[in-house]
Amino acid sequence: MRPWLSKWGGAALLGLALVAMAATAARADRILTTKRIGISGQITGLEPGGLVIDSEGNKQVVPLADIDKIKVDQYPDFERAETAYAKGAAGDAAAMAEAEKLYRGLSGSGVPPWLKTLVQARMFKVYADTLRVPEALDAFLEIAKNQPKFAASLKLPDPNDEAHEANVAMLKKVEDILKTATGKLYTPALNTFKVELMILEGKPEEVQPLLENLLKSPDEKTRLAAMLKQVDILVSGGKVDEGAAKLEEWVPALTKVHPDDIAYWRGRILKDRGQHLEAALQFMRVAIVYPAMDRSRTAESLFLAGQEMQAAKAPKAEIAKVYTEAVSKYAGTSGAERAKRELARLGS
Repeated sequence: MRPWLSKWGGAALLGLALVAMAATAARADRILTTKRIGISGQITGLEPGGLVIDSEGNKQVVPLADIDKIKVDQYPDFERAETAYAKGAAGDAAAMAEAEKLYRGLSGSGVPPWLKTLVQARMFKVYADTLRVPEALDAFLEIAKNQPKFAASLKLPDPNDEAHEANVAMLKKVEDILKTATGKLYTPALNTFKVELMILEGKPEEVQPLLENLLKSPDEKTRLAAMLKQVDILVSGGKVDEGAAKLEEWVPALTKVHPDDIAYWRGRILKDRGQHLEAALQFMRVAIVYPAMDRSRTAESLFLAGQEMQAAKAPKAEIAKVYTEAVSKYAGTSGAERAKRELARLGS
């Protein structure tokens, strides 16, 4: 081989190697946490503790509950789906539909198991946000098989009180699963969901003993959910003063995890007492101070705020603003649909 060919051939090979290394670095996967911390590297799997990412030989396990956004270099549609979902969660119904389509495309054969589980977790959010409760339950149960710790952090959407057949089917499914789920990390979430279904489809005398057991649970999350259900049963059953007393008794315990629910139930209690403006202010507090804690609850609160403002004979333009906020920011929720009907009725 000629000396110059050897010299330039070696340089070319070195250059190609550097280009390849740079391209590999540029194609790194990326995780953005809820605390806005970015982690780059290669996502290699999913463990009980969370998503595994290798950053230059340094393996990190990031809990799924701590992750805000994910970019997977080999699957660019996942990032597109994440972007579309963010727009959908902000009220863009078309973007939410696009996110669902993209996520579905990533659940077929050839996709690594860790990504399939991740997609299932994202689909759960889509179903929950669009109030497709049976599909959300199925996604929750699928996640529970592979990531019980993460499933335990999820909040199943409230059952639809008009979907009798679906509720009965879900109740049977949950009861069957609970027979073999004793001690599982996600069992408290399923027990709470069972109570919600029984409130709609079961007998009152069957619900109260369940709640009593949940209120004594060693799991704090279970106890807090049971407290809110107890308030719900009392207020919805016309025992407003008793429900109000229980709520205020439990406020210190509920404040850290459920501040939005405290404002919501104070609003419901004031509404039932005929204190319309005071009730509207509590419902607006949910939307102003805690808008992102539960989209469905926020949308419902805005709808109820509008209703109470109407009852208090507030200016029509101000009422329309409240309904419009529910429609524009929380598309796909029951509260947004009800607000849309009220806007049409108002002629806005």
